[in-house]
Amino acid sequence: LAGSKDPVTIHRENGCVFMLDVTKIMFAKGNLYERGRIPKLVSKGEIIVDMFAGIGYFSIPIAKFSDAKTIYAIEKNPVAVEFLKENIRLNKVGNKIIPVLGDCRYVKVGKIADRIIMGYLPGTSEYLPYAFDMLKDTGGILHYHDIFAKEDLWEKPLHLLETIGFRSGYVLDKITYKNIVKSYAPNIFHIVIDAVFYQR
Repeated sequence: LAGSKDPVTIHRENGCVFMLDVTKIMFAKGNLYERGRIPKLVSKGEIIVDMFAGIGYFSIPIAKFSDAKTIYAIEKNPVAVEFLKENIRLNKVGNKIIPVLGDCRYVKVGKIADRIIMGYLPGTSEYLPYAFDMLKDTGGILHYHDIFAKEDLWEKPLHLLETIGFRSGYVLDKITYKNIVKSYAPNIFHIVIDAVFYQR
């Protein structure tokens, strides 16, 4: 048709290829640095859970540029999961990523994760108990994204991590990284915290 434009496009970043339908899938360019940062932190043999995988924003670069053993990429949007599967194929990382269609609150993978990616906004703290259900008994790392008002930084997110972790049987050992990813609204910020936990 004259004037029609295919909404399915290819986006390239950090050495990865992402196919998506721009009318159905959101692609947050503000997370570019974060998506490039995480693979550099991963140790050989890690098992990783990406709780909000989308089309593979975090899972694909981790699989491609780290020595992770397995990445469970959980996503509840069936359209996104189809693109996730296609992106796994395009980036040739099918040997590392297991795509899982489902709500991460109800997907039961067991306590297997060395590292958990929580790249979801807003209200991520509601999902923290489910993250701890997937963290190894010995502990591990959470990459916690959320939204907070300027006056609540950094006390409120750290308190949430500490208290919810403790209720779930873990002690917050240390914060290895914290950063404002981008402005979300006036005096409201998208933040990320790398939090290391061990079993109490």
